[in-house]
Amino acid sequence: MKTKWICMILMLALALNLSACGNRQENGNSSENGIINIEPQSVEDDSSENTGNESSEMNVIDLQDNGTDKNIMAVSTVKDSAFSGKVSGCYYAGGNRIIVAADKLYLYDMGTGETIGSADISMEDLCVQTFTDGYFVVGQGKAGGGNGSFAASESDGINGYILNKDFAVQDTISFSGLLSDDFIVQITGIAVSQDGKQVAFGGLQGLYLYDISSRKVRTILNYSEEGTAGNMQIATMDSLTFTGNNTLVYVGMATDTSIGGDGVSVYGTVSTDSANLTITKTGDYKIDTEEVQKGGNLLIMPQSFDKNNGTLLMLDTISNKENTMSFSSRSEGKDGIYCSGQGKYVATAILEESSVTINIYDTASGKSIHTETVQDSNSTYFLRVPQILILDESGTCIVVLGRGIDEVSTLITTFGFVG
Repeated sequence: MKTKWICMILMLALALNLSACGNRQENGNSSENGIINIEPQSVEDDSSENTGNESSEMNVIDLQDNGTDKNIMAVSTVKDSAFSGKVSGCYYAGGNRIIVAADKLYLYDMGTGETIGSADISMEDLCVQTFTDGYFVVGQGKAGGGNGSFAASESDGINGYILNKDFAVQDTISFSGLLSDDFIVQITGIAVSQDGKQVAFGGLQGLYLYDISSRKVRTILNYSEEGTAGNMQIATMDSLTFTGNNTLVYVGMATDTSIGGDGVSVYGTVSTDSANLTITKTGDYKIDTEEVQKGGNLLIMPQSFDKNNGTLLMLDTISNKENTMSFSSRSEGKDGIYCSGQGKYVATAILEESSVTINIYDTASGKSIHTETVQDSNSTYFLRVPQILILDESGTCIVVLGRGIDEVSTLITTFGFVG
């Protein structure tokens, strides 16, 4: 009789333990078999100052086993309680750090889950670049930037900010006041040198260099006079990045002077000292210049949406060697292509009615190494292309949903992968 009671007690204890484990899995926002369910989610309202919600504070345990990932890992999270206002974007800031744009800009450490610093900068669209001793943030000023906002006085122009490692603003550049007879096309055509002393920017007529200490601008080359190599004539330099303090890699458009006709996608290099120019045509591959990204020494050049065929053009900026990656399907890539901070990985997004699937590829081998699906019952989150960041060192992927949709709060979730 005593033995029977002991068995019954043990069975009851086991049942209670299994029930508790089931509850922890349901409420722990875990990733099982490569699927993240974001619940609950809330529609943004006037009663909430922080427009993110609890579902964005995820500590994902990745249990996927698809033949590529075989480890279970805990990854860092992004705590929306660290920011005020609706999150409008996240940007790689080197190592385990990201810059979060909300009511102002925040420098956030993924490893500690803490905000390191903030800057009272508010912009509609922005790009973030790192250099040896700090950060360069450039973007379109936001009307009504708020009290004390650096952007408030230049709400309708392109502004740049030099910040140190502690995220304190060291200098402000109003690009709208630098040129009297030219116009800057887009913010991707602005780049800071690796030592943080110079900023190059492209206009409709030429390429220019701004010296931060002297605050002077000089022309590197005039497209119509010096923008020719072989039979190719530069029309625009829409995306710029420094590969050294005196060398730029650009992506833009050019025309073939021997046959005329419409412009074609090109990339190349230009020296800021001598204006020595190279031009390489990309054939039938049409580059979306606004989506060009640099990770480490790798420049990735996604195709234009209307020409997408499931391939990606990449350039090693050190060896100047071109490579092409093929995705799992010909339609993959139209919903976004994202490069990791050091260029080891690229990710693609595939949007469905109530989910987005992220495929991560190794850039060296071209192989798919991880697949993750993020789901939510509110399909509004999947009406626009997400923002995705990949941190090489920690094997962490950050997915930002709803950042440009006023009707919903921004959701940020993370998951881990093995490279």
